[in-house]
Amino acid sequence: MDEAVRRVFIVGDSLFAETVAQLLGRSSALSMVGTAGDVTGALPLLAVCQPDLVIVLSSGDRYDLDLCPLLTDYPDLPIVRADLSANELRIIHSQRLEARASDLLAAIRSLPARR
Repeated sequence: MDEAVRRVFIVGDSLFAETVAQLLGRSSALSMVGTAGDVTGALPLLAVCQPDLVIVLSSGDRYDLDLCPLLTDYPDLPIVRADLSANELRIIHSQRLEARASDLLAAIRSLPARR
């Protein structure tokens, strides 16, 4: 059984972002549905493009991208954050849940210890 094609939106204005968009655009498992140079420019486009995930790309000097508006406006949309200079990927997923104070305490207790 074939997996569904993932709709991808890319945020970034570097050569790194352009290169990743071209590489991912060649994959039959992905559909590139849009790009924007920064998070502010992406916000109005996300409602139209309806991606399954957003990939935010930077190369060191652009690590200052503020993801808060993206997480606030689209809490269920996974974000893959890639930084070329740090050679790392981070997957960020926010989800709104109804909660009571006791739920918050239980969630805090269940967090893994920091290294």
